[in-house]
Amino acid sequence: MLKAVRIFSRQSPVNLLRRLSHTDNSSIDKPTRAASLGRDSTFPAAYNFPALSKSPLWLPEVKFAVPDSKRYKTNVTTLDNGLRVASEKLFGDFCTVGVIISAGPRFEGKYLSGVSHFLEKLAFMSTDKYQSRDQVIETLHDVNAICDCQTSRDITIYALSCRTTGVERVIELLSETIFRPKFLPEEIESAQAAVFNEIDDLKNRRYDPTPILTDMIHAAAYGNKTLGLPKYIPLDNISRIDTSMLKSFMKEFYRPERMVLAGVGIDHQQLVDLGNKYFSVPKSDAMNIDEKAAEQNKAVWTGGAIMEERDLSHLSFGADPLPENVHVALGFEAPCHKEEHDFVSTCVLSQMLGGGGSFSAGGPGKGLYSRFYLNVLNRNEQIKTAVSYNQAYSDSGCLYFHFGGDPSYLRNMIDVAIREIGFLVSERPGSVELERAKKQLQSMLFMNLEQRPVVFEDIARQVLSVGKRQQADYYYNRIERVQADDVYEIARRIFSKPLALAGLGKSLDAMRSYTQISDTIQRQLSAKTRWRIFG
Repeated sequence: MLKAVRIFSRQSPVNLLRRLSHTDNSSIDKPTRAASLGRDSTFPAAYNFPALSKSPLWLPEVKFAVPDSKRYKTNVTTLDNGLRVASEKLFGDFCTVGVIISAGPRFEGKYLSGVSHFLEKLAFMSTDKYQSRDQVIETLHDVNAICDCQTSRDITIYALSCRTTGVERVIELLSETIFRPKFLPEEIESAQAAVFNEIDDLKNRRYDPTPILTDMIHAAAYGNKTLGLPKYIPLDNISRIDTSMLKSFMKEFYRPERMVLAGVGIDHQQLVDLGNKYFSVPKSDAMNIDEKAAEQNKAVWTGGAIMEERDLSHLSFGADPLPENVHVALGFEAPCHKEEHDFVSTCVLSQMLGGGGSFSAGGPGKGLYSRFYLNVLNRNEQIKTAVSYNQAYSDSGCLYFHFGGDPSYLRNMIDVAIREIGFLVSERPGSVELERAKKQLQSMLFMNLEQRPVVFEDIARQVLSVGKRQQADYYYNRIERVQADDVYEIARRIFSKPLALAGLGKSLDAMRSYTQISDTIQRQLSAKTRWRIFG
């Protein structure tokens, strides 16, 4: 028996197929090629599989999706307590829902800096209904959900993605997290450890100092007030923030009239009903307090300089470590996002400057034809980083340049940055350069909105800011309308504002003074004094 099995096993696949398909005593024919399988097929005609380009006959006819001129509409409803509910349909079995709150570091003026950072780490912990973090995780697992909480300078976002069948449970969890957290002692200790480790990682382990430098340039720009308050908690405040302070902050700012409940991939009426059921918190009557708080938290650009002398050599190690760099940022007040045309023109300007690191290339937004690549990184090998950033808020904005390179090249690095400003305020951009920047910005817009969580955040931010959401094609058209004159005029407006200057690394004392740098930038605005770099 075993011998028969061995003989049968030795048969080649082709011979085996011949034997299996041979049903009479006639001689074994050579296998014929099945035309439907392609010219290289050696399977016998008995195995006549359908071509991949055709549907099997036993399956129903395939109906392919076709483009539809009908767009998904963002629906917005305001509940009786002031909570705004916004949603947009989307195909698929999963959805993203969450709450955006007008609360963040800029509102911490009368609190210790870092309250918002602490609340971010305490999100989705124990509540009145969920006695522990484990119960929260179990609920998330039951509905295939993931959760996240993020804080920026002026907003806080609580969001979850889950199956559409589990929407009610995650919205109930959102309500519990926002309105009824417990803040147990062990959770406070865990949050303290989390924020300490995050700051330690930023300052002592991460080679890229962008998050720290962003905090510094905002502090210099807004005089350590409102938008200049730190996003990351100062180390001295970690042990001083307690439960009573956290709940006091939430009571003041976590109110329904300061929130938007947003969802993507969910029926709007269903979301409205769930909002009424789980977010029926009474509206605050303290409108005069809101007006006073708005005035106190109004962003005022002051300009100024913040320098931090620090040894960064330990951030790169190994047999072939990366070079130690010094980092500087030059910032200027830019339009807020409510100044729509000027805001879009500033976005195009920042895109035209582009930039990146000496080891990065390609991709929308940092193409090798941007000015910072062509004029800075390609011509100054000592400069390792040159990037333009534009951050807009409800009442102000910040356009800033991050330059990093060899500490011995610090003075020249500042000169290079000022020369680029001189080019921007002295001549209009060329048509090819401008069109390239606009196309890059448009492609980034559509590429980012392919992700459901990004669509959710876009809806939530727009509704919180202006009460409605403009679709992507609206901003596509606004970008398309930007002309060379628009970029030139907004550049002259921006660079006439007071300079904000931040420095991080070694040899900062070798850099020219703030007054000297600021005066030289202002001279670039006049044709008579332009190009007179430092006298």
